[in-house]
Amino acid sequence: MSEGKLYVKDSRTSQEYEIPIKRNTVPAGAFKQIKGPVTDSTRRDQGRSALKVYDPGLANTATIESDLLYIDSEKGQLLFRGYSIEQLWDTDFEDILHLMVWEKLPSPSQKEALRSSLAEAMQDVPDEVVTVVRTFQPLDIPTYAGGNIYHGNPSRVDSGIIRTLAAWAVTFGLTASHRRGAKFVPASPDAKFYENLLTMMGHVDPATGRLDPKKLKCFERFGAISIDHGMTNSTFAMLCTASSLADPISGIISALTAAYGPLHFGSTELAYRTMAKLGSPDNVPALIEDVKQGKQRLFGFGHRTYTTADPRIRPIQLLLEELDAYSNPVIKIAQEIDRIATNDEYFRKRGLNANADLYAVFFYTAMGWQPEYFPLIILTQRLPGFLAHWRDAMRREIKIIRPTHVFTGSREQVRDVQAAKL
Repeated sequence: MSEGKLYVKDSRTSQEYEIPIKRNTVPAGAFKQIKGPVTDSTRRDQGRSALKVYDPGLANTATIESDLLYIDSEKGQLLFRGYSIEQLWDTDFEDILHLMVWEKLPSPSQKEALRSSLAEAMQDVPDEVVTVVRTFQPLDIPTYAGGNIYHGNPSRVDSGIIRTLAAWAVTFGLTASHRRGAKFVPASPDAKFYENLLTMMGHVDPATGRLDPKKLKCFERFGAISIDHGMTNSTFAMLCTASSLADPISGIISALTAAYGPLHFGSTELAYRTMAKLGSPDNVPALIEDVKQGKQRLFGFGHRTYTTADPRIRPIQLLLEELDAYSNPVIKIAQEIDRIATNDEYFRKRGLNANADLYAVFFYTAMGWQPEYFPLIILTQRLPGFLAHWRDAMRREIKIIRPTHVFTGSREQVRDVQAAKL
């Protein structure tokens, strides 16, 4: 029996709770209703906060519902979309790819089309890419070195952090200066990290080759706002990678790929482009109505962490004043979004308020960056937080993050493989 109810009694308050059981799983969000009394005036025990479930490595936490893989741990059986290992033993990569991605084994013509597409795509490699890759030297990568080289090795960890920061800054600087058509200026041994980064990016006065001291100071201050934001999607992606004892650069790459999506750091780019496309504050009411009807997403508004004003907004606004960012006409659209949404019952009853992205985008434009740079700038200033999390992971007992899933498909094995291809 996989359906039912879980009855919980909190000994701290004598309160009783009823939590549904579905597919032998309870929703973690149901525990948010459980709150205890505050016994510490400093709020350190967070008794009034929602009860959280602590599960290192997510060993007993299901994070998705899926019909890709059925595991019968008692029978020792794996079924990949209904097929056993034995049934897939002599299949080709194209067969397995088609089965897993497009949900069925391919017909002969589908298999050939897929094989041909893959081969053609692998041939389309610019000579420049081959040349660059051949110049790479092996880094401190655990598998290359023969196993763990960071966990429990503080000096190696600290050295890895420095090399990762340097690699990021140089790579970003080379790419940005190339896009600007500016000469790449190598890092100076006498400059600070942000000074070197902005100089390598070519973010200098074209006439003097020097940094704008006001922009540099504002960039440093903005960095203080952006250091870390708890267990974000990108931080978790980085820690997932770190839990396998991977090197720090691999962890940052994981964070970058997660952060670049439109629901994370990529939301800043979309927030600005959406506001710029509106053209005028007069068009904001129509946007708000579309959002309320589910036709559009309002980027820069609402945050899972905050049900009140985002505490990062005020210091960001101070930097905008210092950089004269309020001269950007698009900011009037942001202010109108903030004004209308903040006073709209739809947003108020959901606890939705402006988040840092709504105004941070104008900091980036005032610094002279185009929207496509926004996610990269955020990640650059989040590096201290990311690498602090990675360092902590390398110092504590490690457990690979490996959550489970709730299986929703058929538990029966496919019997006739040939018929399934038709």
